[in-house]
Amino acid sequence: MPIKGYNFPPLIFLTELGTQCNFAQFYLNKLLEAAPKWREGIRGEDFHTAMPPRDIMTYCTSFLSSTALIAKFLYSGKRKKQRITRRCTRLRELLGIDTLPTLKNLAIRNSFEHIDERLDELFLTIRVGKLDLLSVTGESPSHDTVVLKRFDPQRLTISSFNDELSLIDCESEILQVQTGIEGAFAKLKEGKFDLWTIG
Repeated sequence: MPIKGYNFPPLIFLTELGTQCNFAQFYLNKLLEAAPKWREGIRGEDFHTAMPPRDIMTYCTSFLSSTALIAKFLYSGKRKKQRITRRCTRLRELLGIDTLPTLKNLAIRNSFEHIDERLDELFLTIRVGKLDLLSVTGESPSHDTVVLKRFDPQRLTISSFNDELSLIDCESEILQVQTGIEGAFAKLKEGKFDLWTIG
């Protein structure tokens, strides 16, 4: 049975949400492919077969962008417009999802997106220490080092300043969303679903 025209709005939201999940999974897979070479303790002669740190950080940034959009579809955050808060609540209901704590937490994504503001704050307070602009390593930074962007190939995390995101936790929640989307499409065939009416 096809989805009726009155369910066009939730259909479009679900489709775009699914697209962002697919993008996030693609970028995540690239990072998972890159990790083993760096976990082994890369040597100079291995650099030609390992993914360059620049490419790894590009995938990190793209992954964070897609997961941020997934979160915006499902959580209103600081946005107070009733239409947005209702739509987020209703989409989670349609997906059968209660909470996604990792995707909902925007701290690491905000660090990446607002790096200029974080640097403003840093240079107001920092007097001594080291600054690591871009790092791909499983070794923890020293206590006097501020890391702007880091991918840990052993723990599979992305970090910026003091914020950190687990790729494995993200992947688990993305899979929950994708499973929810499949069930939601089936619900849309059964009857009308209003994205902006609670209850």
